[in-house]
Amino acid sequence: MVKMSEFLMELYGEEIPPSAQLLGESELKGSIEKLLIDKKINYSELQTFSTPRRITIVVSNLEKQNSEKIKEIRGPSTQANETALKGFLRSQGIKNERDLLKKKIKDKEYYFFKQKVVEKNIVEILAEEIPIILSSIRWKKSMRWSSIEEKWSRPIRNILCVFNRKVIKFPFAGVNSNSYTFPNYHYSSKKIKCENFKYYRKVLEDHYVILDSNDRQQKISQNLEKFCKQKKIELNKNEELIRRVSDSIEWPNLFFGSFEKSDYSLPEFLLTTIISEKQDNFSFKNQDGDLSNYFGFASNVELKNFKNLVRGNQAVLKARFKDAEFFIEEDKKKSFSERLEMLSSIIFYDNLGTLRERAERIQKLCEIFAKLNKISIDENLDNLLFSNVDLTTELVKEYPSLQGYVGGFYANLFGMNKQLCDAISNQYKFNLDEKKINLSLVLMLSQKFDSFFGFFFSKKKISGSGDPFGVRRTVLSIINILIEMKISLDFSKIFDAIISLYKSQGIEVESDFSGIVEFSNKRFTNFLLDKGFNLDLIRSTLEENEFNPFELLKKINLLDVFLKTRIGEDFYKSYKRLNSILKEDEISMNIDKTLFEKKDEAKLYSDVIVLNKHFNEKKDNINNNFFANISNSINNFLDNVIVNSEDQKVRNNRIALLAECKRTINLFFTLPKA
Repeated sequence: MVKMSEFLMELYGEEIPPSAQLLGESELKGSIEKLLIDKKINYSELQTFSTPRRITIVVSNLEKQNSEKIKEIRGPSTQANETALKGFLRSQGIKNERDLLKKKIKDKEYYFFKQKVVEKNIVEILAEEIPIILSSIRWKKSMRWSSIEEKWSRPIRNILCVFNRKVIKFPFAGVNSNSYTFPNYHYSSKKIKCENFKYYRKVLEDHYVILDSNDRQQKISQNLEKFCKQKKIELNKNEELIRRVSDSIEWPNLFFGSFEKSDYSLPEFLLTTIISEKQDNFSFKNQDGDLSNYFGFASNVELKNFKNLVRGNQAVLKARFKDAEFFIEEDKKKSFSERLEMLSSIIFYDNLGTLRERAERIQKLCEIFAKLNKISIDENLDNLLFSNVDLTTELVKEYPSLQGYVGGFYANLFGMNKQLCDAISNQYKFNLDEKKINLSLVLMLSQKFDSFFGFFFSKKKISGSGDPFGVRRTVLSIINILIEMKISLDFSKIFDAIISLYKSQGIEVESDFSGIVEFSNKRFTNFLLDKGFNLDLIRSTLEENEFNPFELLKKINLLDVFLKTRIGEDFYKSYKRLNSILKEDEISMNIDKTLFEKKDEAKLYSDVIVLNKHFNEKKDNINNNFFANISNSINNFLDNVIVNSEDQKVRNNRIALLAECKRTINLFFTLPKA
């Protein structure tokens, strides 16, 4: 009978940054999963958890392996000479031929030796492999401590590792594994013996540790909701902040304070950023939608007398607000023109010039996008050169996420019009605030396209699933905006324009546009999959050398709706018949109507002409009648006409007709391959 067991391991140590916790969980989970698969060890569930102090993995219902197996080793044929047989006996450590078996394989008989093989059990495998796995985890930042050779995100102080209630013994990073864990260090440092996950999880909670990050997030959210109801205010929702806070504490306790109304002299976007980004505090809105002067923060400890803690946090916030006021006063001492010159000393990408030159390109791109969208930006054209001067400000250096917002804020202080201030503020946003063809849209697209193509011109590479340069997010934002605003734009037009702008600045760039299309198609595919489209349908719509997201979405919508109709289903069947006749390398030739021998040839030709005309007149629409007609004509042609005529001219003419038929259909869409 196969026995099932449980494996539990906890790596406990000094505080791991929130960003490293998920990485550690993911790496550990992937490595243990791979080990179990490689060793053919079955299990029912594998879970990982993390807190600032610990990373835990539990594997349920592992199948305990038998420690002994029988292995049959094939020797020479029974017809082989005595030398071969003796060599086999010697190699297996056998003295007597009687210890061998004889077995037939197909028509030939061979000697076999049954050998008992003692395999390592799970405990031996885990004890041997876990130190190797822990050493191989790829932290973004790791460290050594004391004279320890191994590296980890932060120093490890204890390793709990048990299988089926017994310790799996191994050393790692100067620590020997054992069956103990530690509680929340704010409350106790007494070690606690644990032999299974159920008890481990309960005893941690009894000692002020909530193991699951989702449970900690839920507790934080519930406390925030309760406070909002009491004060009749609303939380400024920030899921990333809740996750970050939950990953910085083991036992969330929320406290609330307020700041003075005099601090409202700072812009609201700056106040909320200081509260949330610098202090990891929560901010709120009044019922009228304006920023409330309440704030909330989490602590690892429960306090009955928490007034001093709240006062301390209020004082820190006050100091942050004063720092921001100082930065603003310092920044106001330099004009936008002076800051534009400062951009001349900041490199955009290696070999791609400076941020001053980028500002000039963005200004020119704004002209191009304004012309494409038939709006005038003449009033603001000169000042668009200042769109990214806020990169030189002290405020953006302190709060990089506020790039754009700071520029718009200072533009307003310097008396520029609201349309320009809004455009500068909004240029880095992922989505539009309003669906209007205006200056904000023009600057947003110009900034994003220059950033996106600039990355490819720089020859930098994206590896893995991360997005350190924000390129994936940028192209998704462009796709979203073009589709939302129903703007038909082939990326090649902007690509050519930006290449020309670089050349006019004396900067030579090289890039393969097909690489940009390939990258964009991957992001667009994910975008469409999220909307529920079929992958084969998506792939059939994409092009290799052009990318126009709005037109592609229209095309796939048309095809998706059409193929779900009865006419669409019948048409697809006839198209597959047509496609099966034609070879991919078939050379297109002119069609000679005088070579038609049957009415079905003439009818198909006539319907192709009509369909071609329909495309030129209404390419955004599928008239079912046209496709029903051509579907019937294809079927009649293939049923009644012999394509491979003995007359070579007739044969080539018929293939040319079918090829033209397919080409015309593909004007509307490329159907999924049969």
